[in-house]
Amino acid sequence: MKTIGIVVTVAALTISACATTNFPDTARMEVATSLANMGAAANAHDVDRHVGFYAHEASTLLIFNGEAITGWDAIRAKQTEWWNDGKTDVVYTPQGKPDIRVLAPGLVVTTIFMKSALWQKRPDGWKVIYSHESTTH
Repeated sequence: MKTIGIVVTVAALTISACATTNFPDTARMEVATSLANMGAAANAHDVDRHVGFYAHEASTLLIFNGEAITGWDAIRAKQTEWWNDGKTDVVYTPQGKPDIRVLAPGLVVTTIFMKSALWQKRPDGWKVIYSHESTTH
């Protein structure tokens, strides 16, 4: 009976390992899609769609040119201000391809040009929990 228990345990662990082998690739693809959609929302100056990629929490943090903006509501208000309530004519052009790295299951960091973000897998999808952006002057 002990042998059967060990065989079942080893089989279960093997199946589990095989099922998660593609996790990093899947996570990278999902976050890449979210990042592209976030960029499209930015170029459409659609504040709600853009900030919808941020975690809707008071602890979500965006640092922009050294200014810390804490909380989803504050981030939304600041983005509305920056985009003049959607009436801005700014166009965002990515510089290079994003670097997308899986840090751990459910945690991904993205870096593109002057912006880095920490994404967390949640029941409602991948959400930014921390972002840092600097502009060049």
